[in-house]
Amino acid sequence: MRPLPPDSVRPTILCIDDAEIALRVRKLLLTIAGYDVVTAASGEEGLELFKRDAVDLVIADHFLTDKTGTEIASEMKTIKPHVPILIVSAASDTPEGIEFADGFLPKGESPEVLFETIARLLKR
Repeated sequence: MRPLPPDSVRPTILCIDDAEIALRVRKLLLTIAGYDVVTAASGEEGLELFKRDAVDLVIADHFLTDKTGTEIASEMKTIKPHVPILIVSAASDTPEGIEFADGFLPKGESPEVLFETIARLLKR
């Protein structure tokens, strides 16, 4: 894990996942790595936070109870098209509608792969 330098600005990441444990673990990892993290337990809650708060990146689970990650990405891109969106999924296949997101990772990837992907998306 490569934490952010102490003098750098802390990017804010919005994490959306209806699996409470996955959401807590992701928040913990990202916080330790130096990010500010806002969490949402549903797609609708995530959309409300996205509209209201300044976020630098979104990480959304694809399989949510109320929406899919790609549906959320599509809606978010109409609101703030410059914010990168990373979809994570337990499915190994790339989900339909992934063109609305800026990246895709299967759940279970190592934290290093997650951090590298986040760093790449934030540099865009």
